[in-house]
Amino acid sequence: MNQVAQRTLLIAFIMLALGLVYGGGRMLLAGTYQYQTDQFLDDWVTKNRQPEPLAWMVAEAAVRKAIALYPLANADYLDRLGRVYDWQHISLPIGSEQAHTSRERAINAYRYAIAVRPNWPFSHNNLATAKLRQGELDDEFKQAMESGFTLGPWRAIAYQQTAWLGLVSWHTLNEQERKTVTSAIHHGLTHTGSSKQYIQQLLTRLQRQDLMTGSRE
Repeated sequence: MNQVAQRTLLIAFIMLALGLVYGGGRMLLAGTYQYQTDQFLDDWVTKNRQPEPLAWMVAEAAVRKAIALYPLANADYLDRLGRVYDWQHISLPIGSEQAHTSRERAINAYRYAIAVRPNWPFSHNNLATAKLRQGELDDEFKQAMESGFTLGPWRAIAYQQTAWLGLVSWHTLNEQERKTVTSAIHHGLTHTGSSKQYIQQLLTRLQRQDLMTGSRE
């Protein structure tokens, strides 16, 4: 190999190494912002109340930086973006005009997350929940609700969320959609003791003790 070829090969290796270092640095920094976002989300869940505006703004900036820095579309980060927007006005009622923009942004983030990773049940659950808060009990809501369960039938969060979403929207569902909901209820009543307790309390609170057997009929 002559000197020109050696020099060209060396330059190529150096460029590749620099690219890997640059990409790795971006991913590491994105992970740092993702961790910061998670800290806020965990705190809001623990306190179970709408975040203060300043805290929310910091969380939104962090998750957007994580998304921008990551070299590829990252479904985890997009799902977190949706959750951040969900929390912005979480205490406002269904269909609130004040919360319309933030909830629409949450819906769009979940749609993108699903497009990137279609088989992850929780993004479907989250999309259906955001649609419910927006007052949009349409075909997209129903499909997301069903997919959340069918993609994760024995994941507690998936079947519990499907049961809740289905029960509060029961009057809008067709026969097949109701069967999906009763299947989710059945899973909750037969999976674990804690899940059984959750489903029983949910059915009692919503006055649907007729479904307490978890029948799939």
